[in-house]
Amino acid sequence: MRFLIVDDDPSCRDLFRRILSPYAECDLAADGCQAIDAFRAALDSAEPYDLVLLDIMMPRADGHEVLDAIREIEASHGRYGSDWTKVVMATALADSKHCIRAFKEGCESYVTKPLNPRRLIEVVEKLLGSLPRRLQSQPEAAKKAACAAPSPQPVADKRFLVVDDDGVCRALAAAMLAPYGRCHFAYDGWEAVDAVRLSLEDGCPYDLILLDIMMPGMNGHDALSNIRQLETKHGAYGADSAKVIMTTALHDSKHCIQSFREGCEAYVTKPIDENDLLEKLQQLGLTAAAKTAAKA
Repeated sequence: MRFLIVDDDPSCRDLFRRILSPYAECDLAADGCQAIDAFRAALDSAEPYDLVLLDIMMPRADGHEVLDAIREIEASHGRYGSDWTKVVMATALADSKHCIRAFKEGCESYVTKPLNPRRLIEVVEKLLGSLPRRLQSQPEAAKKAACAAPSPQPVADKRFLVVDDDGVCRALAAAMLAPYGRCHFAYDGWEAVDAVRLSLEDGCPYDLILLDIMMPGMNGHDALSNIRQLETKHGAYGADSAKVIMTTALHDSKHCIQSFREGCEAYVTKPIDENDLLEKLQQLGLTAAAKTAAKA
């Protein structure tokens, strides 16, 4: 199967790709114009997409305009009704008029952001039937090597706390970290501090905290300061304290310097690059498996 993922947010595109790529070959488009060109090229080459996951709010051509164009292209190729490519609209807008308009224009389903991965799979399965995992096209020797490769450390070995007020960023980080530890979530600095306090009181401290800087209420800097104070109160110092990786979309050295002064171990910028993040995990000694994954 072939899917086209259309979203101007690189984090959303990457998250959608991660969820769907085990089941289909996924092409990406960063705006509506790219999507229309990709869709037309697919039909011209007689390799139509089985599904288009289409964001509504985009520059140049929004999702509604793209959907209109897609249906016109299909009509010009003699494709109607049941022959249509299935289109799932996605948006963070909690506004029923967009949903109603999308269905009138010919979409088959609608999902809201922040995305629930299980919900997306359920929607796609309802439209296309069961989704068997696709076989990767690779030489037989590579397949055997992959089968012989050591598995990542068991999920239960490490405990990770992902702190971010953006649901897409939380889901994307979880997708990257899940093979190496069990992920817990906090939506702002206050929740992060409470989660760390409870983990210390229960005697099950976190091994890693992935901590966003720009959050409402209590930001990442304040949360980190409070977390280090809590750890000191519970006798966790140096190597016994949680490793903290700060994340931010701000390309500003003062935030990086401030974070290290407050006691973080590493710093990554958004959109998070998986290889960069896994390399940081390996450098911090959180998982040996991350080193292999980062090079793949």
